[in-house]
Amino acid sequence: MIISFSRILYSLILPYQYRIEQKYGKVIFIGWGRRRYGEVARKTTSFLHLPFVCIEDGFVRSMQLGQTLDRFSIVVDDIGIYYDATRPSRLEILLNSYDFASDHHLMKRARKGMEDIVNYCITKYNHVSDKTESTLIRTPQKKVLIIAQTLGDMSLHYGYGDRFSTQDMLDAARNENPDSEIYIKIHPDVLHGIKQSDIDLEVCKGSCTIITQDTNPITLLKDFDVVYTKTSQMGFEALMLGKKTVCFGAPFYSGWGLTDDRVLITRRNRVLRIEELFAAAYLLYPLYYDPYTKQVCEFEDVIQTIVQIKSV
Repeated sequence: MIISFSRILYSLILPYQYRIEQKYGKVIFIGWGRRRYGEVARKTTSFLHLPFVCIEDGFVRSMQLGQTLDRFSIVVDDIGIYYDATRPSRLEILLNSYDFASDHHLMKRARKGMEDIVNYCITKYNHVSDKTESTLIRTPQKKVLIIAQTLGDMSLHYGYGDRFSTQDMLDAARNENPDSEIYIKIHPDVLHGIKQSDIDLEVCKGSCTIITQDTNPITLLKDFDVVYTKTSQMGFEALMLGKKTVCFGAPFYSGWGLTDDRVLITRRNRVLRIEELFAAAYLLYPLYYDPYTKQVCEFEDVIQTIVQIKSV
C-alpha cells in the first residue's frame, strides 16, 4: 500500500505504483520533493520506522506546463532527491559508483538518446514547437545566456542557488565575457502567468536583453556560446549541445568535471563524460509511462510519442 498525504500525488503515481511497490515494499509513504507534505511524510515514516520515497518530475516531463497529470516520467528516490545538494541522492550515488565503462548497451542508448534530444528538440516541457523562430539578432558577437527560474523553486534553496543574486550572475557574465551580448531567458511558467520569476526584471533592464518569447529551450540554446544558471535543467541541455555552462548553484549535473562551478560539493568525487551523466539521469534514475498509450515504457518510447505528437 502506498500512503500519501496528497490526493493529487497519489493520483499521479498510480501508473507507477506496481514498480514502486516491487522495489520498495508493500507499505510505503511517499512525498513530493522537499515540499511541505513531503516533509510531513518523511517525519511520519521516521517515527513509524516505515519506508519513505521522494517523488519528483523526471527530466522529460510532459507536453504541457502546469499541474498536469499526463506526465511521461517521475523519479523515485529513497535516499534524497536529485536537486537537494545538501545531502546525497540516489542519482548522486549512481553517478559516483555506477560502472559505466562496462555497460556498453547503456552507453549506446545514452549516445542515441542525447542525439534524439538535440535533433528533435525534446526538453522537460514540450509545449512549444521547435520550429519557433528565434528573436535573436544575428551578429558575429559572442552570446551569453542567463537562465531565470521561478520564485520559490525548491532547487534554488536546496541547490545553494540562493547564495547568489541576479546581479552576481550578470556581473560575472559581463566580466568573464567582455564584448559579448548578454541575454536573460524567462521561465515559461512565468511567461504564462503560472508563477513568478526568481529574477527582478527591473534590475536587468538596460544591461541585457530579456527574452520574453516562449521558445523551445534546445532551439534557443543552439544560438548561444556560454550559459549561466543556478540550478536549471537547461544547464544540462546546454552541456548536451557542447556549450560552456557556468553554475551559480549545485544542480545534479555540476561537480563532475563538465561545468564551471561556483559551488563545490565535495561528495562528487568523479570525473564523468556527458553520456555517462545522461545515462544515469535519463535512463537509470527515472520511471517512464506513456499517458497517451497508457503503457509502462522506456525513455525511447516516450521520445517516439513526443516526436509523433509534435509532427501533427
